[in-house]
Amino acid sequence: MDINLIDEITQQEQKVALKIQQERTLRKMSQMDLALEAGISQGYLAMVESHQKIPTITTIFKIAKALGIEPAALFESTDVDKQQIKKQIIDLIQSKL
Repeated sequence: MDINLIDEITQQEQKVALKIQQERTLRKMSQMDLALEAGISQGYLAMVESHQKIPTITTIFKIAKALGIEPAALFESTDVDKQQIKKQIIDLIQSKL
């Protein structure tokens, strides 16, 4: 297998792991909350988020459903996510004023 393809796959796996963690944190869910909602163990979710385990397509669908997002959202660029998070933080601060 081409080394560049392997690197690209690894990078995408890491992005998905980070995106799961970001989406969970954004929703103020603990790992246990998300794991219970998705029907997986908290230990497995922790390993997915730390990129020690690679979730199956089925697990990605379960996690996405538990987060209330489309599975494809877990594969989207994190640059857009930063803008979305920034806007949500600003909205939250403004609502507290």
